Amino acid sequence: MNILLISVSSEGALTSTVPDKYKDLSLGHYPPLGLMYLAAYLRAKSRHRAAILDTEIEGLATEAIIKRIGRERPDVLGFYTTSFNIHIVYQLVQALRTAGVGLPVVLGGPHIELFPAETVALPGVDYAIIGEGEESLKELLYCLESRGDMSAVQSVCHKKDGVAVCNPRRPLLENLDSLPFPARDLTHVDRYHSIVGRDKVSTTLMTSRGCPFRCNFCFVQYGGRYRSRSAESVLAELEECVKLGIREIFFFDEIFTAEKKRVMAICAALEKRRLGIVFDVRSRVDTVDREMLDALRRAGCMRIQYGIENGNDEILKAMNKRITVEQARRTVKMSKEAGLEVLIDFMLGYPGETREQMEKTMAFARELDPEYVQFGITTLFPGIKIYEDGLKSGEEGYWRGVAKAPPAKILPPFASGLYGREELEALQRKAYLGFYFRPSYLVKRLFKIGSFTALLRQAKAGYHLLFGN
Repeated sequence: MNILLISVSSEGALTSTVPDKYKDLSLGHYPPLGLMYLAAYLRAKSRHRAAILDTEIEGLATEAIIKRIGRERPDVLGFYTTSFNIHIVYQLVQALRTAGVGLPVVLGGPHIELFPAETVALPGVDYAIIGEGEESLKELLYCLESRGDMSAVQSVCHKKDGVAVCNPRRPLLENLDSLPFPARDLTHVDRYHSIVGRDKVSTTLMTSRGCPFRCNFCFVQYGGRYRSRSAESVLAELEECVKLGIREIFFFDEIFTAEKKRVMAICAALEKRRLGIVFDVRSRVDTVDREMLDALRRAGCMRIQYGIENGNDEILKAMNKRITVEQARRTVKMSKEAGLEVLIDFMLGYPGETREQMEKTMAFARELDPEYVQFGITTLFPGIKIYEDGLKSGEEGYWRGVAKAPPAKILPPFASGLYGREELEALQRKAYLGFYFRPSYLVKRLFKIGSFTALLRQAKAGYHLLFGN
């Protein structure tokens, strides 16, 4: 069978709290990594064929998507779904049905982990896959082809006599090295880049799944259980990226630095093979030391991203972040001394956090003076502890309502409890302007940005942040 895997929006946890006028595709776009994994798995381990359609990168509206589906002539349609784009996916599914497209529709992604039955119960949706989808999608396609018993396919939700039925979940894949590398060749490789990148072309790569930490504001897929790939597997995929002309990599692991021995092995291999790549990693301030930071820099790491989140120890404790302000201060200093650029994530408006505490976080960001910061507004995402704990017994909650009847627009609830949406967004804007438009910062960036293309891209981002569209 032929399946068309469709990515409709990159909307996510960070951008969901950014006003629309600050969003611009030309400022950066990442490839649909999950869909590329599915396509590669089907190609390597079945006779089924997959194509990938990134509607956002191609700038396709609904009518154009329907026409493309007609030209591609797939047997099945698959959509990557988050709780932030379920409304967009559902609107497209309804438009397809209205246009007479009767192909089976399969939904997967993090939204399905949280609301599988609610999703498959939606009119026009035929199947949903919970969790890791590679093997389940393969079996689902075989089942459709042979008209077999769908109840035998693990992790699949389907309709039986009009009622949503979810089969037992498939155990998590233990050996990530067994997965084929993502099918980047099925995408527009040359169109993906990052606002903070140095090259015109970049890609994302994951060396692990899950996260060993349990912060109260975070949802991690796959039950959170951490599993990692070997250094040999990671290096082989990096070599494939180089063959495709990609030399800038963004490691999208929740915590790339969770296992020091593995990180050191990857760095040693990169230093030895001299692939000529640069890369970014995500980390925590309590999972690195100077030896690791030096090894990362020698291997080609240009930037490390820390989720520090707050400038108040009492709020960090409430978050179950398990770090301190002083620890963050030391690690950022050490990272700079190792020659790494630093990107820091901060959150404003945690439950009970006062304006004075938010101002302290803004001041802490300026004190640390990283190359980049992101200020998010603490949002009650589905599946996170501060959201689930806040629901009263039997209460449906905002997100289950979204899952049952996706609205025209998602407006995620903020967690603060003390301040309204407009006030929090004003504080977020103040945080960004107070950091990025300091004269000292502007002069520093002018001399450090590595290319004219990157300079233009970042200048455009600053203009949008200050003036909107």
